Amino acid sequence: TYLDVSVNELDGSIPSQLGNLSNLTWLSLNDNGLSGSIPSQLGNLSNLTQLHLWDNELSGSIPSQLGNLSNLTRLHLGGNELSGSIPSQLGNLSNLNELGLGGNRLSGSIPTQLGNLSNLNRLWLGRNELSGSIPSSFGNLASLSTINLKENELSGSIPSSLGNLSNLTILRLHNNELSGSIPSSLGNLSNLHWLRLYDNELSGSIPTQLGNLSKLTDLRLHDNELSGNIPSQLGSLSNLTHFDLNNNWLNGSIPTQLGSLSNLTHLDISVNELDGSIPTQLGSLSNLTHLDVSVNWLDGSIPSQLGSLSNLTSMQLNCNLLSGSIPTELGNLSKLTRLSLANNGLSGSVPSSLGNLSNLEILALGDNELPYGIPSWLSRLTKLRGFSLGDLGGSPDCGD
Repeated sequence: TYLDVSVNELDGSIPSQLGNLSNLTWLSLNDNGLSGSIPSQLGNLSNLTQLHLWDNELSGSIPSQLGNLSNLTRLHLGGNELSGSIPSQLGNLSNLNELGLGGNRLSGSIPTQLGNLSNLNRLWLGRNELSGSIPSSFGNLASLSTINLKENELSGSIPSSLGNLSNLTILRLHNNELSGSIPSSLGNLSNLHWLRLYDNELSGSIPTQLGNLSKLTDLRLHDNELSGNIPSQLGSLSNLTHFDLNNNWLNGSIPTQLGSLSNLTHLDISVNELDGSIPTQLGSLSNLTHLDVSVNWLDGSIPSQLGSLSNLTSMQLNCNLLSGSIPTELGNLSKLTRLSLANNGLSGSVPSSLGNLSNLEILALGDNELPYGIPSWLSRLTKLRGFSLGDLGGSPDCGD
């Protein structure tokens, strides 16, 4: 028996009498304006397979009695104002495929008993106030394809047992307080598409084993305390489209192998301690729209090959030790809206070819050794709203 009154404009509370509908198998009240608490009597619905209460204004705690719903395959309570802890009794729901509790005000630790949900395929606990560590028992959930624990207050290390989850496609642990190193075992996740660990306190080096994740499209490790080199093995991630390592303590040179990432659209390795030259091989990244290597210790000249990046909309090379002249080939980047070369040691004349960049909104050339004076071609850049040239006395973009 189905009861589906989702996506209406219902308000008021959920009647406790619904707990008397013993033959009910599916209850959908999602996308309404329901308030008040979840009736504990819903735990009497022994035949229920799906319970959808998401996107309402429900408050109070999650009734432990929901752990009695032994036939439940989907439990979605996300997007409410639920508080308190996650009942450990939910670990009894042995048939559960999907557990969605995200976007509430849940607190306390994640019950280790959730590691008993052997049929669980998707787990959403993000955007709550959960604390404590990630249970190592999650490594037992062999059917899991999605783990989303983002935007909580989780601490401790990432359990190496997560490397056992061979069916995992999405791992989102970002915006927490996780520390320690990235487990090398994550390199075993051969089906992983998204790995988002950013905005934590992770330290140590980036495991070379991440280069084994051949299906990975999204790798975001930015805003941590990672150190050491960027592993050249990451150049094997041929399906990668988004690659973000900014705001860490990474050092050494930029691996030339990154030029093999032919599907890459976003590359941000800014605000690190990288040195050496910008590899000419980056000019092969024909799908790239965003390139940011700013605020490092990069030296040498700007490779003329970067003028081949025809899809580029933003190029930020500012706050390095780059020298030589600005390549005329940069004038070929017709989609460019932002070009920042400020705070380097660039010299020579500014190429008039930059006047071809008709979509340019920001052109930052200040704090170099370029000649003063406003170029005549600047008037052709009708969309320009920000321009700098000459000695600016340092730039806040470099942390001055």
